[in-house]
Amino acid sequence: MKKILLFLWAVLLYGCNSQSQLLNKKIKKQNKEYFNIDKYKDWEYDTDYFSNATSKKLKKDNDRVKISIDDTSILVTMSNTQNNYTIYKNYFLNKVLNYSLLEFYSSEIGKKRIYDEKGKLVEEVDNDAPYKFSIDQLIKKIKKDYDVDIEKKTKTTHVRRWLSFELNNKPLYCVSYDLKDESQKWKFVLVDGNTGETLFTTLFYFGCNDNETLDPYSQYLVNLRKKEKEDNAYYKSYKGKDYTKKEWEIFVEKFHENYQKNKKRSFWDDIFSRSTDD
Repeated sequence: MKKILLFLWAVLLYGCNSQSQLLNKKIKKQNKEYFNIDKYKDWEYDTDYFSNATSKKLKKDNDRVKISIDDTSILVTMSNTQNNYTIYKNYFLNKVLNYSLLEFYSSEIGKKRIYDEKGKLVEEVDNDAPYKFSIDQLIKKIKKDYDVDIEKKTKTTHVRRWLSFELNNKPLYCVSYDLKDESQKWKFVLVDGNTGETLFTTLFYFGCNDNETLDPYSQYLVNLRKKEKEDNAYYKSYKGKDYTKKEWEIFVEKFHENYQKNKKRSFWDDIFSRSTDD
């Protein structure tokens, strides 16, 4: 297997030069994307990482690329030291693009496109479709509300998004960041993926293995269930009717709205409305 991989690397590194002109003509003609090692001929090895027969890591200014090869595909991972975006491009061994996707932190965003070995688009997945509140809006919200730049790459911020199984696939964003003070605590912010509303915030110790302490998201679920139970429990009776807390709050709100509306009615409004009713 090792000999096969070394041979494949040799083909990539040395064979591409003689074929690059022909390959570029094919790209223009067929509008396909191919893996081309020549793109990285002026890059240098990234000595912060170990390279071997199956994986190479290169750098140029703030850009980083990792090229990995096995007996079925070539994977190119592109990132930048200044932000938290990562591009993945996987190629067949005939160098035709198999799929491409974009990640923000560890969450897939944008459109993932999948191609067959002839370069034909066979599937497109819109990862943003369930989220009416976009990544760009989240970045601006966290910057405005908490003065934290989650787009900038640091070791003190974490972001993920998912469709909550516990909440019937409700889209959620979770943002965590180090407070950078003596407390060594992190802030947890849970954001509605549809409205952008902040649903829950708390402080926690990152990496805490205390089995008695619930993780922040579980705390939110416990509080939510408690509130739902309170909202649907008997609260009070009025004019012979029983109300839950939630029903009572709705009743009071409508009663107040009607009161304010009738308060603004004049004598002539009442006269004309009575005439109409008659």
